[in-house]
Amino acid sequence: MALREVAAGVHVHETPQGFFGLEVGTRMTVLALDQGLLLHSPTNADPTLLEPLGTPRWVLAPNTFHHLYVGPWLDRGLEGWCAPGLPEKRPDLAFTGVVTKAAAPFGDEALLVPLSCFPLTNEVALFHRPSRTLLVTDLVFNFGPDTPWATRAAMWCAGGYPGCRTTFLERFGMKRDQARRDIAALLELDFDRLIPCHGDIVETGGRQTLEAAFHWLDLPA
Repeated sequence: MALREVAAGVHVHETPQGFFGLEVGTRMTVLALDQGLLLHSPTNADPTLLEPLGTPRWVLAPNTFHHLYVGPWLDRGLEGWCAPGLPEKRPDLAFTGVVTKAAAPFGDEALLVPLSCFPLTNEVALFHRPSRTLLVTDLVFNFGPDTPWATRAAMWCAGGYPGCRTTFLERFGMKRDQARRDIAALLELDFDRLIPCHGDIVETGGRQTLEAAFHWLDLPA
């Protein structure tokens, strides 16, 4: 599948992905930064697809579940960054660094924000300043009516459908005091577009959409 441009310097590669027998799809976002290409949540995309955009330099495994396709990119010489816990889960992968605090190892255009509220995933969000885009992984899902019916049914039962939502897993598994701090920190960022790895992209109004998805958290006003 070809890359799709969603904003200047922001391309996505979308591909089928199964999870416990359900088709949830997955999405890699490619950011064209000053010093090279950053691959967020890598897929098994053909590397030649990236040639028109520039030279891939970094790959980011942004939580403890999105690591399946990291190895081949590391083998191509990319610097690998990851969420806490992944080096222990994947000792076969030689990561350059683990994101434990807000940092910009790829330059000022991309800010990494680790979230410590959900130890199951240890997600690291990414804010791309030039396009005002927030990249998340499994923090929220945004399945629409074109999603396969079995996935819609399962996600509805899990509280994650319709639209941009969390599931009951996040509601009951997150450390709520820390979650309030983590989500509040994300909402302070000046983003408009929200790109999750599963479901539809929120092209505009992403900040309000994310806030609504966490209505159950009783965020501070």
